Amino acid sequence: MSTLTRRRDKESPNETWHIYFGDVQAGTIAKRTEGPPGSTAWQWFCGFYPGSHPGEHKVGRAVSYQQARDAFQAAWSVFSSNRSPRDFTE
Repeated sequence: MSTLTRRRDKESPNETWHIYFGDVQAGTIAKRTEGPPGSTAWQWFCGFYPGSHPGEHKVGRAVSYQQARDAFQAAWSVFSSNRSPRDFTE
């Protein structure tokens, strides 16, 4: 079974990490550029399509990169537990 890996998007103007499960992009963690001072600095997205259904993607915000990473990992545990091997090949 593959593990999650992160790859920095060097073309993004803000710090952005793409999360992969094997060769499938499973989500993103990115530093936010908008919002009032003191608002959450990071956002995360978990899920992929095709291979999932509407409403299964999860998103969230966090104060720090580590909190975003932890929240993504928790969301990924739920999301991936509802996937079949076939979902990853679509």
